[in-house]
Amino acid sequence: MDNILLTGTLLNLVCLALAASVLWRVKRSLAGQTTGKHDSKITLLFHKKTLIDADDRVWALLPQNVETPHWDHVRTVFLPIFPNWPTAPDMRPETTEKHDRLTLTRTGDAIRVTICTSEEPAIDWLSVHMEQASAERTQTAIALAPYLVWSVSPEGVFLWGNDSFLTYAKAYGSARALAEHLDDHLSENETDRPKRIELSSQRLDSRHNRWIEVTTRETEIGRFYFAIGIDAMIRAEAAQQNFVQTLSKTFANLTTGLAIFDRDRRLALFNPALVDLSDVPIEFLSARPAMFEFFDKLRDSRIMPEPKNYDNWREGMAKLVAAASDDRFRETWTLSTGQTFDITGQPYPDGAIAFLFNDITAEVSLTRGFRTELDTMQSVIDTLIDAVAVFSQQGSLTLCNATYAQQWNVEPDACIAETSIVDATQSWKTAFHPSPVWPELRDYVTRTTERVSWDTELRGKDGREVICRIDPISHGATLIRFCHRPPQPGSQTENDALQIVSA
Repeated sequence: MDNILLTGTLLNLVCLALAASVLWRVKRSLAGQTTGKHDSKITLLFHKKTLIDADDRVWALLPQNVETPHWDHVRTVFLPIFPNWPTAPDMRPETTEKHDRLTLTRTGDAIRVTICTSEEPAIDWLSVHMEQASAERTQTAIALAPYLVWSVSPEGVFLWGNDSFLTYAKAYGSARALAEHLDDHLSENETDRPKRIELSSQRLDSRHNRWIEVTTRETEIGRFYFAIGIDAMIRAEAAQQNFVQTLSKTFANLTTGLAIFDRDRRLALFNPALVDLSDVPIEFLSARPAMFEFFDKLRDSRIMPEPKNYDNWREGMAKLVAAASDDRFRETWTLSTGQTFDITGQPYPDGAIAFLFNDITAEVSLTRGFRTELDTMQSVIDTLIDAVAVFSQQGSLTLCNATYAQQWNVEPDACIAETSIVDATQSWKTAFHPSPVWPELRDYVTRTTERVSWDTELRGKDGREVICRIDPISHGATLIRFCHRPPQPGSQTENDALQIVSA
């Protein structure tokens, strides 16, 4: 935006300089006419389409980065003052064409272009007309610019305004009235930065911007003003502010602490939960600390684990930032106070990074308590001499005691969930004499209707009798126990039966 305004300023100053140059050229031309020392013709010589000879001032007008000017290069330079300059020298040999002040003569491959300037000195006439054409283009561009441009005298009197300014001026009755209205909002000391002004006229319709941003430039001949409409920017800023307020209200009700850092790695947004979780003063957070300052403060407040090596910790923080930028950062901080925080880093547009702080102390305590209960229950069933196994309603082995694991070579931590009731009954069949109970047992485990406890007698291949007890338990699971009957007189001793058959 500043570049546009500065460009407009430079263009306006160029117009003034060109106008002065034109007047100087005209005076010089008149002086040449008085002395009679002038050349009224300008001649350019081409070989086919390549310029091979011309006056030095003509060469000066051509692009400096072109080593061998062609017809098109020359035509582009002269077109503003000779609109009828031919597109190409498509003349028959030994012919002459006249175009107003232009005369083209072809002799073989040579083409001579003669510019007649009547009684005016040729070079001055060319320079004056070129500068006049340039000045006219510049003035037209400024007049038609979709921005407001106007100037006032050193005394503050309105001097000139472009078409856009005059269009706005109709809503105020006159250009002078609009200039005076704007001047009331502008100070001579505010030339270093743009100033926003709201136009108050009720006659402005939807085609006009009610908000404009004005840049002032002081010169020796007065002040120049350049303004652009910024209604769209004002609406966007208002929408952004409303969006931020909506987000802030939403974040205020979150129990998750939120810290968003912008692309410069300064704290841009935080919510009350972050203050509650971190105990960091709100004044510190409101000062928009840098990211490392923020984490240093957490370390000092014992909200993050104390690093053993500070240098390594800072290096790790740099990796943390990189990981969060790739959505790969997640850590669990266990504090000396007994609290446990889950920290997640997530990337956001425009290089921003958000860190989410969750207090998972209650969840961790619940998990630990649940794990303790499981360990206690496992210890209890491991004391039983009977082989015990629990199957889910889907038929998967979910729990067994040490006796069962030992006798059936089951690794509780590795493959307990991979064992199904079908796999288990296939193993059991190898240790017992044939029995019709196995299909019924498999159907019972996966049955969804109401079930009752039952038992059956089995005889092991070692001759020992085993009672299989089946009980339904909560959530559709099934408890299966294999209980050995005490040895009867005259039967095998415990030394004779080394294996305990279990389910």
